[in-house]
Amino acid sequence: MIPIVELFLKKRFTTDMPTERLPSPQLVNSSPLDLEQLAANYKGPQLSISLRVYFIDYYRIRKGATRLYRNTANVPMYMAAFNRLDALRAKAGAASQEGQANGPTAGQSGLPQCDSQNFESTRRAMDDLFQQQIQMGHIQDAVKLYGRGMREYCTSTKHVIQMLLNWIEVTIHLSQWHRVEPLMTQVERAINEAVESESVAVSSTTRVGRYAMNASQTASKNMKELIETSKAKIAAVIALYGLNSKNFKAVAEKCLQIDLDYFNYPSLLCAKDIAIFGTFCALATFERSELKTKVLASTLFRKFLESEPKLVRDHLLLNMYLSPHVKEIYHLIRRRAIVQYFTPYAVADISHMAEVFRVSVQEMEDELVELIENDDINARIDSYNKIIRAKNRDQRAATYTE
Repeated sequence: MIPIVELFLKKRFTTDMPTERLPSPQLVNSSPLDLEQLAANYKGPQLSISLRVYFIDYYRIRKGATRLYRNTANVPMYMAAFNRLDALRAKAGAASQEGQANGPTAGQSGLPQCDSQNFESTRRAMDDLFQQQIQMGHIQDAVKLYGRGMREYCTSTKHVIQMLLNWIEVTIHLSQWHRVEPLMTQVERAINEAVESESVAVSSTTRVGRYAMNASQTASKNMKELIETSKAKIAAVIALYGLNSKNFKAVAEKCLQIDLDYFNYPSLLCAKDIAIFGTFCALATFERSELKTKVLASTLFRKFLESEPKLVRDHLLLNMYLSPHVKEIYHLIRRRAIVQYFTPYAVADISHMAEVFRVSVQEMEDELVELIENDDINARIDSYNKIIRAKNRDQRAATYTE
């Protein structure tokens, strides 16, 4: 992935990025997808949803996805997948009745057992019930648990933070994005309270005995790990929220702040997602200087770049969060590449630019016209000679404006 960014900085970004006039990219199945790696990256409803996307769009791995589906307790998702498979096999006359007959049964029997157990506390009982509902795919029922006042039973900052993060997860799975922002604010407030309480605890350790100090240091270490892990998770959530609202610059900036050493969020995102989101959104919105200082020179984000060495369009289109935005982000990257290519020149040959960016001369000219109309390039086009000239900047007017 690092060579992609460096290639862009050298003004040699010549990939066939689609523009608004080009058709949306199609899957070509050019590289295999590792289902075992997928199962290792995600868990819970996130794994089920990702499998559903792969199951429908990637015919080569349906058999493997079917095997993973049979190990789930999410009955509705399981039945939906096999109904889809029946529809695909209908023309061949081979329905998957066996798959439906051998569907998951552990989830159906687990819920009554979960309700009947004698839990140590109301909070733990509600949390266990919540996890059971999630495994079975009853997301709406899981959300209702929080509507019953689960927060009232959270007696520590750790429980409050975990409860809010769980709430955010199910809200995102239900695509209720309007409810995510206030929950993010509450998580950030709870993290700040944890930081303050941890600071007070550290300052008080100097006045206690040796054994009490050791216990206090252990508790402080655990609290610090909770704080850093929660910060990484909420940063990922904010990035995901920005991606949904198409605020790509905010997505890149948040991804650059996440520390891979503390990031473990398989129920929603994996490190590969952060690497992809951060890189593509940075290429689409950052200036060259920002790419160099914030991306290539970032010790935090470099860990994510090393975890995802290559980017393939097929994989991007199969990412449930990024796929709706792939075409637009590719278009933004292409526009920025054209602007960066023309910046050092007073005059440029449109025919040569068309060859570099792999389009026809007329298409290249149309793209340049669009950039000029949007004030991305200050230039004029000589359509007869097929050249583009940069306008002479009025230094006096520019100085007066500044």
